[in-house]
Amino acid sequence: MIIGVAATKTAVVIAETKGRGDKFAITAIRPIPFEVQSGDNLAELLRCLSTIFDRCRRGASPTIALLKCSSGRFGSCLEAIKGEAITELAAFQKGLRVIKIAPQSLKRALGCAADQKWRDRVAERFNAAGKCRNWSKGAAGAVSVAFKIAAD
Repeated sequence: MIIGVAATKTAVVIAETKGRGDKFAITAIRPIPFEVQSGDNLAELLRCLSTIFDRCRRGASPTIALLKCSSGRFGSCLEAIKGEAITELAAFQKGLRVIKIAPQSLKRALGCAADQKWRDRVAERFNAAGKCRNWSKGAAGAVSVAFKIAAD
């Protein structure tokens, strides 16, 4: 099992997946909303992520595919960076393997056309009919990183 994770300003989005290559499938997408107003909010996020990671460990030990936050002038917001850090902490505490993936590597992994954005390609590939509930930019990121790991 590969768990794709993407942090946004208001949520950490978890995409549970199974299979590799042509048999890759999304089994669940869960946004975990959070606010960075106090340490209690981050502690609650850590508890939620720990619970999800515990539940996913029932079978084989899952791999966590984590979409790295961007840095620089147009980089990720502070809330997303904190969500990413809490996700890494939860995975570390559960002894899970974390693979961090840069967003720049997703165009090639998803087979995007030259002028196509990776978020558009992943939606076209895995949510063309709108069947996946909770589809968002965070879900697109979480599914993309899980697919990249499954394809490698």
